[in-house]
Amino acid sequence: MIPQLFTPAPWLITLDGYALLCQSATAPHATVQGAHAQTAAPATPAPVDGLLTLHLSGPIVRTITPIARLVENIYGHGVIVVPEVTATLRKAVADPAIHTVLLVIDSPGGSVNGTPELAAAVRELSRHKHVYAFTAGQMCSAAYWVASQADGIYAAPSARVGSIGVILPLVDSSAYFAKLGLKVDAVTAGKYKGAGLTGTSLTEEQRALLQMQVNETWDAFKAAVNERRAIADADMEGQSFSGRQARDKGLVDALANSEEEVQDKLIRRHGRRF
Repeated sequence: MIPQLFTPAPWLITLDGYALLCQSATAPHATVQGAHAQTAAPATPAPVDGLLTLHLSGPIVRTITPIARLVENIYGHGVIVVPEVTATLRKAVADPAIHTVLLVIDSPGGSVNGTPELAAAVRELSRHKHVYAFTAGQMCSAAYWVASQADGIYAAPSARVGSIGVILPLVDSSAYFAKLGLKVDAVTAGKYKGAGLTGTSLTEEQRALLQMQVNETWDAFKAAVNERRAIADADMEGQSFSGRQARDKGLVDALANSEEEVQDKLIRRHGRRF
């Protein structure tokens, strides 16, 4: 379903979120009726009293095929597609009827590819409109990177927030292959070509390169967060926090029990009901 899922590339996602992606990627797509039908992107909701509420649910990905969207809808797993959300944010910039945008997020994170660009779009929107984020579920990893660029963040007390870290899952299956009497012999040009190939082990040089890529992404993640809020280094080690803990540590600004509560606060703060 998602091409980069099984390649040696860093991810900005929680372990449970990655497991969900793997489950979806190995689902029996061929049995889904209408798998080849074109499916449309979600419609943009209308603003209410100048407040536009956008619901962002599921893993963040840069691209998604029609069959993948169909399967995700059938299995009940939402997907946040970067170009679609970015286009909606750009429209909000130009819409005079909108004074505030609320991002209601429930996401374990997603791919590195596309996340900095989506976060930049949120930051650009904040230069023209009031932008806030709220979660009653998860706002982790890539999702927190995106939310951190808003003007303010709310979370329910039981929500999970943070996971400021990077993961690159690899399976060393060389021993398993050897047990089966198989040996993968990769003919490559370049000592880093083929790093993470199924049935092989990483060389020390390959591991160092992948670690450098992970660290580069982590450094960019932390730098983006610190441009908008002050968070201790000890709280950006890949761990997530409850909403209450996140508030105490500065990852969120205030607690709220529901989306409606946040909406009412923002309308009173930045606009009025007609």
